[in-house]
Amino acid sequence: MSPSRREAASRRLAVFAVAAAAALLLVALPQQSGGGGGGGGVLSLLPGADAKTLERDVFALIALYQEVKDRSPEWAKQMSAWPIHTCSLNGTCAVDPCGLDWEGQWPHISCRYQWDWDPSLPRVVTNFHMPKMDLGGPLPKALALFGNITELDMDTNQLTGPLPAEWGCLDNLIEIDFSKNRLSGTIPHEWGLLERLTELELDGNSGLGGCIPAGAPPPERLCGGLLSSLPCPAFTTDRVIGTATSGTRISRDRCSPYPGGKAALAAQLRCPRLVDFRDSILAFFGRKADAGSPTSGPITMASQQVGPTSVKLEYIPDSRTPQRSFLGGLFGGSSSSSASATRKQ
Repeated sequence: MSPSRREAASRRLAVFAVAAAAALLLVALPQQSGGGGGGGGVLSLLPGADAKTLERDVFALIALYQEVKDRSPEWAKQMSAWPIHTCSLNGTCAVDPCGLDWEGQWPHISCRYQWDWDPSLPRVVTNFHMPKMDLGGPLPKALALFGNITELDMDTNQLTGPLPAEWGCLDNLIEIDFSKNRLSGTIPHEWGLLERLTELELDGNSGLGGCIPAGAPPPERLCGGLLSSLPCPAFTTDRVIGTATSGTRISRDRCSPYPGGKAALAAQLRCPRLVDFRDSILAFFGRKADAGSPTSGPITMASQQVGPTSVKLEYIPDSRTPQRSFLGGLFGGSSSSSASATRKQ
């Protein structure tokens, strides 16, 4: 081979090596998914070294784990999949719940609508999914600790008891699906405070009765397409949205307005805090007291976060869904709604 041909071959080989290295790098990089968390992702080049799940949500996951892990073999099986023992008392986990792609790397949870956030901001849990797992017992109290939750989905289980009024505190909820369980009682009036709630699926719970509270989604109806002028929300592909009550004793009629309206409801609603689960969380760590004084330790501080460190999703207008939006923003301190700002802590 002549020197000129040898030099040309060497150049081609070098170009090929660079291209191969680039391809391997692209495969190794994490993928960042968009929309509602499904489908093909968009390549993420964001550094993730400083990103982690918000301490408050880590402690909430521990509280939830402690509450249900010993209920039944079915609950124990699902909770054993959580790498929760990688978490420490400072509110960090070696296997982070949200993960570097912001979609969630613990089973049953997701951390959505945060793909464009600065990587230095902590991530928050937004979705909880445990359908069709034969889970029983009452609805877990610790679910009310996730202040940014947008979806609670535990359909087709054996859950019993009443619907918790405290979920009226979860003002980012857009979907609740507890269809095909064994729940009883009525829909709490406090759920009428959930102004972003679009889907409320309670069908198949024969023990539920009463009426649909003022402010809750209307009875389910068709959205999108030629047969409906109602736009479908962006978070779901379901063409039927609203409150699903088939197989229950819930009337399709609205309840009478609550005396004093939403302001009265919000004023009497006490929202659970991490300190309410303090003993359970400390039992997980095998300690009787946390680091520092009983009133200023990590659990207490996480439960009282205010200002910029209190990360919370905020929904902004979206022309596709005039009444609902699923574009994430940030704000610190008090809640976005004037009603929730008056709720007792």
